[in-house]
Amino acid sequence: MKSVEIAGISLPLLHEDPGWIPETRLILTPTTERNLRKVLHPLSHGYNVLLVGDAGVGKNALIYYINQVRRHPTIRYSFNEDTLPEDLVGAYRIDPVTHTFIWSDGPLAHAMRSGATFVADEMNLSPPEVLKRFYSVFTDRELQLLEGDSSVIPAAPGFNFVATQNPAEGFEGRKNLPREIQKYFATVYVDAYPHAELAHILSGLHPGLPEDVVVSIVQMNAAIERLVIDRNIAGRDLERYHFNIRNLTRLARRLEDKTGIPGLEIADIYLRPFRSTEDRRAIDEVIRSAVTGESGAAELLDLPESLIESDVDREVPMHVDSRAGRIDLGRSCLTPGTDGNEVAFRERINQTLSDYPPVASTRIILEAVARSVQLGENILLESEADVEPEEIVHFFAGVMGKRLSVITLSRGMHTGDVLGGLKPRAHARATEDRDAVEWVDGPLTTAVRRGDYILLKGLEAAGPELVEKLNMLLDDARALLLPPESGETDPVRLQPDARIFGVKFFRLQRSTPSVSRAFRNRFSAFVVPAVVDNDSLGEYVEHALGVSDSDNLADVIGPLVNFHLFIRERSQKREIGSGNLQPYQFGLTNLRRFCEHIRLGLHGLRGEAAANRENLPEDLRRLVLEAGGIAYIHEISDGRERERVEQTLLNLLAGVPLERLLAEYEIHSKKKLIQTSSVKRQIWWDQEQHWREAHTGVFKRKLEGQALKKGVNINTPETGGKTKEGPDAWYGSDTQGNKGQGEPGAGGGSWGYRTEELYREFLKKRRALWEYNIGVTLEDFKETFAAEIERVRIDFDRLLDPQVDITRRYMPRGSRVDARRFLAYLSGRGDGRVFDRTTVTVEDDRLKGVEILFAVNKGRRIFNFEYSIATLVAIMSCAIILESHELPFGVAGYSDLSNMKQNIDVIWMKNVLDQFDARREEDLFYGLARDWHGDTVAEFQILDELAGAFSADARTRIMVVVSDFRGSRGKVTFEKDLNSEETARLRQSAEDISKRGIVLLGVGVGARAISDHVFPESLQVGGENFANLPALLAGRVTELVHRHHNAAVL
Repeated sequence: MKSVEIAGISLPLLHEDPGWIPETRLILTPTTERNLRKVLHPLSHGYNVLLVGDAGVGKNALIYYINQVRRHPTIRYSFNEDTLPEDLVGAYRIDPVTHTFIWSDGPLAHAMRSGATFVADEMNLSPPEVLKRFYSVFTDRELQLLEGDSSVIPAAPGFNFVATQNPAEGFEGRKNLPREIQKYFATVYVDAYPHAELAHILSGLHPGLPEDVVVSIVQMNAAIERLVIDRNIAGRDLERYHFNIRNLTRLARRLEDKTGIPGLEIADIYLRPFRSTEDRRAIDEVIRSAVTGESGAAELLDLPESLIESDVDREVPMHVDSRAGRIDLGRSCLTPGTDGNEVAFRERINQTLSDYPPVASTRIILEAVARSVQLGENILLESEADVEPEEIVHFFAGVMGKRLSVITLSRGMHTGDVLGGLKPRAHARATEDRDAVEWVDGPLTTAVRRGDYILLKGLEAAGPELVEKLNMLLDDARALLLPPESGETDPVRLQPDARIFGVKFFRLQRSTPSVSRAFRNRFSAFVVPAVVDNDSLGEYVEHALGVSDSDNLADVIGPLVNFHLFIRERSQKREIGSGNLQPYQFGLTNLRRFCEHIRLGLHGLRGEAAANRENLPEDLRRLVLEAGGIAYIHEISDGRERERVEQTLLNLLAGVPLERLLAEYEIHSKKKLIQTSSVKRQIWWDQEQHWREAHTGVFKRKLEGQALKKGVNINTPETGGKTKEGPDAWYGSDTQGNKGQGEPGAGGGSWGYRTEELYREFLKKRRALWEYNIGVTLEDFKETFAAEIERVRIDFDRLLDPQVDITRRYMPRGSRVDARRFLAYLSGRGDGRVFDRTTVTVEDDRLKGVEILFAVNKGRRIFNFEYSIATLVAIMSCAIILESHELPFGVAGYSDLSNMKQNIDVIWMKNVLDQFDARREEDLFYGLARDWHGDTVAEFQILDELAGAFSADARTRIMVVVSDFRGSRGKVTFEKDLNSEETARLRQSAEDISKRGIVLLGVGVGARAISDHVFPESLQVGGENFANLPALLAGRVTELVHRHHNAAVL
């Protein structure tokens, strides 16, 4: 018998024609040969083999290489959660000639009959209950056709069962095979390649690359992967990244192609998948350090000083050559060809450019994607929800003249929905063929056969039972294996000029499904930024309106762009929609709708717009206002906000500068909440008893209270004060009065109110101000704020509702018949499990392991009834809701109650593990309502102690700190506060706490947004939105729970 030697091991040649095997090139390094020997020893003895290894390490490539050399047929099947026994064993189908039932082997049965290698790709994704059906294959090398005639198929000579899996550690949704199955396999861990061997492999695959360059990019790839593993980058993305030999191969192919620019090619592979500038900057530093030194890589690659800055203001030219059928987009060159018809080519290109104008800010990402299209890579586009990445895919399909097949995925879809299934015959006769069925390709199979461009939408919504089925299509095999009822045993191969695009939106919470890092690694990933610059938006509006430079209507472009930017930015900053749980979001879809309505209405207008915008025809103003309502304004729920936004649009049309409107809107936002109400008119206030001159800093005691302590020396050079004239005037003679925040150099304590109008902002209280208590009872509080608490509770409750899981099951008995399985049963291609027994499971335990800690700065400097009462409502609302979901939480207040600068008093109003009963509710309420007379302290001194209050069972720990974060003594200016020693130490403390896995949310109160510069998560509450603190805090806490908590231990 003929034989062949691989890695020193002799193997017999059993087949003359192995059929189709994906072409595989292996460079035989020491690790490659070691891995081959580890696989070949059990394989040559007929053992079942389980290959375990990281994504991209080459598990399937080893099997393809072995079978390619020994000319052995290979049948690969991608397992997932949707895999059923009949998918592997086979099914009955109707013979198209005899119209009788015949048996059609599944891939496993076919491999056993023919003596082929069966590769069970990602077998650990399949439920163990399904895998146990094949015990006889694992142990006795035979398969009984229970789904057919119950005959037994013995394994033919040469049959091997090879399973592959990624490690359970670090891969989403993966789990190890149970021991009762794994024990029947010879398990082989496929070793990763050391750096030197990776360099040798790349040099072998891409001999045109200089050795110095190869060594540098291998070091670069390893350093970036280390950043990902150590969570030094992408820590807040909630996505998993992986950089391996696949990334190196893509980069090497790009660098070997001399038409590219090395720095931009590196940026495409390593920078563009990440969202934050901080992550990109860290990667940029790693890249720079990898290509510098004694090697010649720095000179050969010729990287710019900064890969990030190189994109700023970089112009990307675009040139269309109609004769050659070629499009040059920056460094990318696309050659769709003209098919001998230049006119049709030009018309198609013009139509594509009209549908999606390549404006200045989008050309950089278009150039990067075009490079991937040119080199035949899979492309994954990710973006915020208000961005439209699929338009880029339509752009390239139009440019290349390819049909685009859009496959929209969703949770609960069956694999057959995209691959195909049995359907009623299209022209069946009512009597003779009423039960006739035939195989009909699904949309994905159809697109693969035709060679279309394929767009996969909703990847983040589809479960692993569907997404992982695409592995074979996305890797080097580039093929789909259809189920047995199709009657086809050979895979359907992707055509060379076809391309696969994936689109997904950013994962914003951990409970939301996403793609695994192994799946992501099969793509070149790009983050698609939002278009927010004036020039690009102006180009976009000009194209959408069809306005030329000579057209007087071009005058409306500026106001439309400015209005879009205005409402987008104000919504993001919550100056519009601050009362909503979630912010309004406006993107290019709104701008397109805005322009489309105007363009359609322009056909009915007469006359031209004057050069002066103030003289625009009234009907054009009306049209623009109407379009603005359709596209933006009607979405706003608050009537006053709608009126204000409408007026802003009219002012922009009248030529008022955007900067002036922004300033006016900010002032209005701060004043709009100063409104009288029936509750505030009842405030107990005696002007004669409480009045004092604002600038004296002297309190004349007319009510019962503490005796004045006059002449106590203090050292406050930043504030200018020298003496403390009383317990309430702690900033000396410079006290001017500013709503009780004690601004240095501009105000004193909570007595510094100049007019009764300012006091109207405070809520009802029953005691004198100098006691620093919120003088209401728990009963009064509940009566006054019942509606507000209920509103917050409904929103918070809805967001914390248990997750609903849908499990698809089919049984031989039930009440609902699944049409697809019933047709398969009638035709003999399926079993009797035709009843849909889909179950809906409510996962009540998904929040198990979450603990939340609230820490409130109760220093008198921030004792302002706006903020203290809003904090009280917010925390009491959260407490009621968290208790109803059985989520452990704790609340603590901290200050220096003795005002002696000796101790920090941390008062626990509720410990994390305390039951929140009626007594604890009273303790919490009065703990928050009273004793605000202490001195403020610097938070860096207590964060570590507070972080130790979580229980040992907590898996997701969230700490919410409410303060102005200005330390023990505030500074005159924001810059001095931000650059103070206390702020620096607080920033370092916050970083240390975050590294321990604790999620920190800094809730800043007051005009200075210090929390935004200190904490990884922040929420700022000022005069314009303090009343919405309960809803804002509930929304952010819920967002953090969803984002950072995963009930499953992966």
